[in-house]
Amino acid sequence: MELEEMKKRLKIVQEMKLPRMNYLKLKEMVQLNEFEETEENIKIMDNYLNNFLDPNNESEFQNGCWLCGNVDVILRWGIAHGELIANCCGLCYRGCHYLSDINKSFNGRLDLCLQYHPDDYNFDTE
Repeated sequence: MELEEMKKRLKIVQEMKLPRMNYLKLKEMVQLNEFEETEENIKIMDNYLNNFLDPNNESEFQNGCWLCGNVDVILRWGIAHGELIANCCGLCYRGCHYLSDINKSFNGRLDLCLQYHPDDYNFDTE
């Protein structure tokens, strides 16, 4: 995928205002044992999860890549721990999440593949 095509696609996707991930959506998908649901802890979790696209969004990207539109995305591990890269277009995903609460009493690793939210991308090379 050429850079100009990626920029064009990114602009289209950003205009769609796709939903971001949050704690309530995560809770529907997985069980977090020993996580104390206080307002502060949920805020910490939301702040972290807000970097990612809600995987259950009702867009055409629910089961595929928002950059190239490929539905059968094959991921490979990247150089950074927990990062995955799509073979189709090079888009980064996060597969390992290290979660914590305000008191650091909950520390858990969550293995869940999430796409970074398109609104946080910029393909400008300058």
